[in-house]
Amino acid sequence: MSILENDDYKEGMGIPFIALEGEGSESNFRLTDEAKEFLETIKAPIAIVAIVGRYRTGKSFLVNRMLLDVKGNGFQVGSTVNSCTKGLWMWNRPLLAKAADGSTVNILVVDTEGIGSLDADADHDAKIFALALLLSSYFIYNSVGSIDENALNNLSMVVELTKHIRTRASTESDSSEETGAEFATFFPSFLWVIRDFALMLVDEHGIPFSSKTYLERSLTPVSGFSEGVEVKNRIRRMLMGFFPNRDCATLKRPIEDENHLQMIDRAPWEQLRPEFVEQVKALRAKIFSSAPPKTLHGRALDGHMLIALGEAYSSALNAGTSLNIGDAWSQVAASRSQRAIADAIESLGSAAGELERSMPMPPLEVEQRWAAAKAAAVAAA
Repeated sequence: MSILENDDYKEGMGIPFIALEGEGSESNFRLTDEAKEFLETIKAPIAIVAIVGRYRTGKSFLVNRMLLDVKGNGFQVGSTVNSCTKGLWMWNRPLLAKAADGSTVNILVVDTEGIGSLDADADHDAKIFALALLLSSYFIYNSVGSIDENALNNLSMVVELTKHIRTRASTESDSSEETGAEFATFFPSFLWVIRDFALMLVDEHGIPFSSKTYLERSLTPVSGFSEGVEVKNRIRRMLMGFFPNRDCATLKRPIEDENHLQMIDRAPWEQLRPEFVEQVKALRAKIFSSAPPKTLHGRALDGHMLIALGEAYSSALNAGTSLNIGDAWSQVAASRSQRAIADAIESLGSAAGELERSMPMPPLEVEQRWAAAKAAAVAAA
């Protein structure tokens, strides 16, 4: 079922990426040492696929079986009503996909704590949602049933994003309230995956239409002037404004017998409905061929830069301030500069040692080789 360049990613495991430690007001977000060690090995380009959804809607099954295609040993899956994944988790092996230009892209898969769980509040959910948005390049929202008013209401945290995210650095003179007008510049591609979908995608004349058209129709503002209608329409406007690159995928129920659902993460593909398996194949192809590299201000991020970005956002949340994209970029740039200087010094030190071991040699050759070493160090940085 693989459409990737590698299969060894299946030997990986889920590791804490940005962990939530402590309880209540004493809790803090922390980018873990495990994640740092892994990310330091990952070069650009990196596509970061993050999956968000309400708890107990099969989100981890979407990650484990549909994306990673691993049975039973993927991200943690529970059969109770408690949210299983605290904070953000990351698969510690990259998935290798081919970009449109023929280059290889490292795809990193991030799973998130289920939103709306019994032991979390709306503010906490909004933070998880915002973290996943700002760290990813391809954002998947998982839900069950259809896109109705209730489903849109479950995305009401989109309205809260202007409270948690700022696009301008704190050093800039503009101190006006964040409107979200520039969010689309920084936000990832958006894919709404609807599970257990039972509707027929046909119009009033019986003509079939795509799942993307279904999404666009669902985002059409409804008529009315009540406060409830305005809230729903505001969610619709923000989804359209924040995510100009948006799509939708619908999936049938994978299995008929509800008694088998709790063990579905271990079921072989042959035991699942054939039409569901075909839809999963199409979904994987869509995601792995569409997920763009993560960039910020036009610069493709590598693992080291992603560490700096994650630490900046974690520190902001712990300090009770907004996730400031401008400030985070400053920290990423500073971290990258320090890394470049350290790499250049190491490269020049190695070149100097090699020159010393090659002595004696003519002065002109020494000058030429040293100039070449300096140029190589600058280019590598």
